[in-house]
Amino acid sequence: MTDEKNDKKPAKVTAKAPQDKEFPKLKTLTDKEMYNLVGKFLQKAIPIRGAKLKIVKGLSNRTPMPKAPYVLINIVDENRLSTSETRYTDKYKILWSRSQITMTIMFVGNESIPALRMAKSFTIRFDDAWASEQFEQYGEPFYPLYSDEVKIERSFVNAEDQYEDVCSVDVYFEYHPEFGICENSAKEIIMDVIGE
Repeated sequence: MTDEKNDKKPAKVTAKAPQDKEFPKLKTLTDKEMYNLVGKFLQKAIPIRGAKLKIVKGLSNRTPMPKAPYVLINIVDENRLSTSETRYTDKYKILWSRSQITMTIMFVGNESIPALRMAKSFTIRFDDAWASEQFEQYGEPFYPLYSDEVKIERSFVNAEDQYEDVCSVDVYFEYHPEFGICENSAKEIIMDVIGE
């Protein structure tokens, strides 16, 4: 004969959290995706006859720079523009914020296409409504704002200790990343209770 007390299982409480695949897709971009968007725009904004414009996206250690002409894009700052705003789904709270992304774009020219010409070609188009139309086509939460004045870099020396034809400009974008929060930590609680 078995002891009835030993047959009883202890009470158990479990909670089911939402599955990852249930979480809504959030609008957010990596640095690489931002560089790719700006790179697409640069290809349209700086037409070069007879050569392809090389675009270096971000600085990397031990990576040699290509031969001129090329453009180097680098994110240098991100600042919050406002407090976050909230929207809700049936299970989730989605926060989104406004940030300003600052990029420095460096134009390295040669005899066929001077750096200043590339920089001016870019800024004139970037500061025009045409830039907003281009970025709108990409369908990402990343919007061009304005550019600073072009700076001529008179003392830029390459890896071979030669002066290069270089201009740079700081450009600003508005970015609206989203962040998700589970509205409830668990959507279902299951309790097994042993009756007496």
